Amino acid sequence: MMRFAFVFKKTFLAAILLFLFTGCGGGDTGDGFSGERGQVSGTITLDGQPLEEGCQVIFIAQEGSYTAGGLVQADGKYTLTYSDPNGLPTGIYEVQLTAPIEPQSDAPADPTKMAESIQLGPKKVSGAANHDPFPSKYASATTSMLKFDVKPGENTADFKLEKD
Repeated sequence: MMRFAFVFKKTFLAAILLFLFTGCGGGDTGDGFSGERGQVSGTITLDGQPLEEGCQVIFIAQEGSYTAGGLVQADGKYTLTYSDPNGLPTGIYEVQLTAPIEPQSDAPADPTKMAESIQLGPKKVSGAANHDPFPSKYASATTSMLKFDVKPGENTADFKLEKD
């Protein structure tokens, strides 16, 4: 039963990420970007250990309104999801993390309500677990000081975080 709950949470979080970053449209992403694109994956560690599974990494473009996210796996690895299967528009992205989101009750969770509780950018994420598995500065793109320049093709964005 415990394994089912874990798999459900993991699947549910992936569904939320897809909802947040793919939008509601059809095949055309409609992001208006006509330049080169890149795919991003990497590993996130905290004091040399993999970041807690279920955390989310969110990339927010410094120019344009492009945002992508990925779910951190048990080994600290993640792969970003974006609405265009060819990847994110190239450019510099600010990075923030969110703690794993846990349903507030045993009732089936509403993905729309959970997605609405995630705030991107300068504010700390609300609706996150009661404990932050990383220092709070990483929960905001403006305070994390994490940036990554997405280049055309495959990109590896590893982040080695440290506690304050």
